[in-house]
Amino acid sequence: MFGIKQLIDFMKKEFGVVVELNEVGEETVLLYHEELDKKLISDDVLKILPNPVSFHTYIYNEESEWIIGIALEAKTNNPLFLVCLKDGLRVYAKLLNELRNKNDRTT
Repeated sequence: MFGIKQLIDFMKKEFGVVVELNEVGEETVLLYHEELDKKLISDDVLKILPNPVSFHTYIYNEESEWIIGIALEAKTNNPLFLVCLKDGLRVYAKLLNELRNKNDRTT
């Protein structure tokens, strides 16, 4: 699973944002593909995600609102896909599933 330590390390490395642990909110929900926003998750990514998919989100507010979502395989909690929003706009997306070599990154 992608935990809080990985989140803190990821945000520092990728965006130079130092995350304060006590300022992070998190939630996990089970979503069906038709509930996922197509602007955030492409059809190509949807094809490899289970339906439904467990989606864990972290929310962090500093100068900007950050939402980091990790799609997980519901049975194993294996991280499959990561997406980051900054102030509502997708700024990062990456497949985490080791079975795929695709990388869908936008900045």
